Amino acid sequence: MSSSVFDIIDHVAILAATSQCLDCRACAEVCCTADTRPLLTPYKRLEICDRVARDLPPLPEEIRTLYLCTECGRCDTVCPQEISISGAIADTKVLMVQKGMGPLEKHDTMTQAIFKNRNAVGKPADQRLDWIPESLKEKVTFEDAPGDTLLYVGCLSSYMDKASAAASLEILLTAGVDVKLLKDEYCCGIYPYNAGKWEEAKAIFTEMAETFEKSGIKRIIVPCAGCHRAFSHYYPRLLSDFHIEVLHIAQVIENLIHQGRLELKTDQETSVTIHDACKTGRKFGIYSQPRDIVKACGLDIAELPEKEESAPCCGSGAGVRSIDPQLSMAIATKLLDVAPSKTIVSTCPFCIFNMNYTARKTKSPQKAIHIASLVKEHL
Repeated sequence: MSSSVFDIIDHVAILAATSQCLDCRACAEVCCTADTRPLLTPYKRLEICDRVARDLPPLPEEIRTLYLCTECGRCDTVCPQEISISGAIADTKVLMVQKGMGPLEKHDTMTQAIFKNRNAVGKPADQRLDWIPESLKEKVTFEDAPGDTLLYVGCLSSYMDKASAAASLEILLTAGVDVKLLKDEYCCGIYPYNAGKWEEAKAIFTEMAETFEKSGIKRIIVPCAGCHRAFSHYYPRLLSDFHIEVLHIAQVIENLIHQGRLELKTDQETSVTIHDACKTGRKFGIYSQPRDIVKACGLDIAELPEKEESAPCCGSGAGVRSIDPQLSMAIATKLLDVAPSKTIVSTCPFCIFNMNYTARKTKSPQKAIHIASLVKEHL
């Protein structure tokens, strides 16, 4: 009998996690959705996980409740039992798909669109490289060129936050980094993975991994926190032979500054607020790099009231924005309301998109920009 991606999910581990819950509700104090609706608390979600793992069908609103978790991981940091609450929720979504309880209709629609358009934002595939500035087009090389380092831009940077894509490329070329692009860059597949649609996710992962191998790629640089999470954590989980080094552009920029390969103009009269994106922050520990970069630009840092491991979620993660934009905006509004500076610097294009969209709709004065975009302004 052939194995399935669903065999990776450990029912026993989920039940062990749910049985450890003390119902202390510390998780509810830090959850970005807990104060919006009664069911949307981590401990309630754990109860649902327990029932799914025991083959007890959840109610439709309970299924939706699991899909409205941003998987930010903030609850994990305060659990006295050290339960990986966000991990249990993520794996339970896979169980729901396996058992025919999920996903939601929107997840199926979005996944079909990804296969059709090769991106997660519903844009034409042939416009994916339109972000490349005219001034850099003659300097760009693609997968058939020598070199083993790829700049993988991602869907959000390619279409919705083109400034972060262009800035990442310009910074790397300015510093003399031998980097190339893909002519036909495919979505990393994080959306179907987060929806629990692992068969579809693995199909995308496999195609991308084969593309990387054919192109001789040994290192991937990404400006997107979601792509970073996918390549560094999700791909190795579903593809046992995936061993490519993955770096976020913030890690690369910090190293280039320390090596003296980037000359930056300094600005002594501006302060910015750093938003620690969940996928690069709590999930990967990238905290010092953005701060070192901001300081190298001569800028002051006006921190959020809660930062680094305790930083607030922007509200768009794990596909939540696609199924409940109002919830994503409500969460982003809470973040914007406490940001002390008008400029918010993030490592995630999706966070940037959601914060800027929310700021426009709520007439908030803040503007979010990518760490690479900030550096480009100071080249």
